[in-house]
Amino acid sequence: MRKPESPHQAIVSMSVAAGVVALVLAAALSMSGQAPASKSSTPKTPAATSTKKAEEAKPGPAPRTPWGEPDLQGTWELEANIPLERSAANANKEFLTDEEIAAADKAKSVDPGRNARSGNAEQDVNGAYNAVFNSVLKTGRRTSLIIDPPDGRLPPLVPGARGGRGFFGGGGGGRGAGGGRGRGAVPGLGPDANDNPETLAQNPRCLGVQATFMPDNTLFAQGTVFQIVQSPRTVGIYMEDDHAGGGNRVVYIDNRPHLPANIKLYLGDSTGHWEGNTLVVETTNFEQGYRGADPDSFKMTERFTRIDAHTLRRDVTFDDPKTWTRPWTARIEYGRAPSDRHQIFDSACHEGNYAMTGMLVGARREEQKAAQQKK
Repeated sequence: MRKPESPHQAIVSMSVAAGVVALVLAAALSMSGQAPASKSSTPKTPAATSTKKAEEAKPGPAPRTPWGEPDLQGTWELEANIPLERSAANANKEFLTDEEIAAADKAKSVDPGRNARSGNAEQDVNGAYNAVFNSVLKTGRRTSLIIDPPDGRLPPLVPGARGGRGFFGGGGGGRGAGGGRGRGAVPGLGPDANDNPETLAQNPRCLGVQATFMPDNTLFAQGTVFQIVQSPRTVGIYMEDDHAGGGNRVVYIDNRPHLPANIKLYLGDSTGHWEGNTLVVETTNFEQGYRGADPDSFKMTERFTRIDAHTLRRDVTFDDPKTWTRPWTARIEYGRAPSDRHQIFDSACHEGNYAMTGMLVGARREEQKAAQQKK
């Protein structure tokens, strides 16, 4: 049972709530830039209503906050599926044609997905998450998220680098190849990763998303939706990512330095500043490096730009001289969710989570089998 709030806590809670409401109202008035229109006695015709809706759907100028900065606030969602790297079939081709997009979307529409059971045990396991859990996005026009290098491909690895091509390196469950700091085994890696709860990968333990938050698997809604809230000194970013759980980032824009290098965080340490209409966020001090990068030298720089009332552009530059021969940049564009249905439903990772139990049970069975073979 939840412990009742003290009078002091209740007053603080009410004060915070009142402040949030005041800020929202002020932002709404500043974005409108005009007084409410007077009610007309002339009834609206269907044609007039349709025209009004069409006009409202057109992207307008990017709004600004009451304190004068570009307004990045709202819930943002990925509207099209674009692969991270350009395929060999689209080499030297930055954009798809209208015909190619239509053909790709048509192919998606006739794919029955994984709803049907087949009698094949492997197919049944792979089909455990059916269309109820999947989200098929339309095909994007660009042939790769990577815009630099110009060929749309990841740069070569530095000789001897541990970098992999998985989400967070080559280790179990997408967990990254951190380590190298004398702090023991990195969770999710190595032959004994499933032996104990403390060494299991991050995802089965519902420990939340990583700060890179890239749309690595849009079918599973990975990296496809997030929410931004601003104040004059901070920017709050909530990230939701399928069954791994969400993550909250607080970006300070008061010119403070990064944390000491020996302090490592799952979401990294983010500091930001404005360059014109673009919010530049630099994140270091990662507990793990994206795609196997070395967390001690890995740095991520994001550039958030509100293109118009509907579109937010996020350019992400990954830099690690110990992993890649050069930095590389991906561009992701999001659309703003309508204000009347802006809620993000959390993934409720722990509810019905049997993954960790099953993995630990499997590890115990392997130990029993090994012990019997020694007899």
